[in-house]
Amino acid sequence: MVLSKREMQMVGEKILLVEDATSMQLMVRAAIGNEYEITFVNSIAEANKYLTNNIPAIVILDVQLPDGSGFDFCKNLRAKDGFKNIPIIFLTGETEIDQRVHGFEIGADDYVTKPFEPHEFKARVISKLKRKKSEGSETSFTKSVFRIDWPSQKAFVEKDGKSQAFNLTPIEFRLFVQFLRNEGKIFSREDLLNSVWGDAIHVSGHTVDTHISSLRKKMGEYGSCFKAVVRKGYCFTLQDVVAKITSA
Repeated sequence: MVLSKREMQMVGEKILLVEDATSMQLMVRAAIGNEYEITFVNSIAEANKYLTNNIPAIVILDVQLPDGSGFDFCKNLRAKDGFKNIPIIFLTGETEIDQRVHGFEIGADDYVTKPFEPHEFKARVISKLKRKKSEGSETSFTKSVFRIDWPSQKAFVEKDGKSQAFNLTPIEFRLFVQFLRNEGKIFSREDLLNSVWGDAIHVSGHTVDTHISSLRKKMGEYGSCFKAVVRKGYCFTLQDVVAKITSA
């Protein structure tokens, strides 16, 4: 197979696979092992030991591991500086919708169920690495009272001379940036799935609703900026923010 120029630039990227099933390790190696440097570990303890001295380009992990839950591991990893913007893909036999939604809520970038199709899986890995490189070249920007900082993957509100960060997951961060950059534009659920989740084809429109609901709560008094448009989707408007500023 001939690699594209972009794929050639990613050859040698380090990938961490947290999976205790040897058969699955071999399948992953067969799917992407020729292009990437893969480290296989069997447990959360081994993964934490590896991450002490290494920062992989992407983490792939199972949900059920010998010494704990992959969900808990993902959540803890997202809370650590330096690991907030690393793509995380769940590769698991847990197929229930609630499990998928939970995976995205705690910070996963994708959720692939076993058994997987090798070509599709490889495409998903490449997509996540491309997005990481693209976001890594983004610059920070400010709009109204909101400030986006790409290097740290954080969103802030500037108020009364103070800067307050919103505690957003990677998906919520990208969702907020999408709305902020396109203030006033109405996005359907399908639009948001394509632009924010990309190739995560197993994500449903209900997941969009869940994330926007979470965003509203985390943004507190600014949550009213998100508007539901009947039979069309959602939009983001700064009218409420402007009103508060002018009336202060």
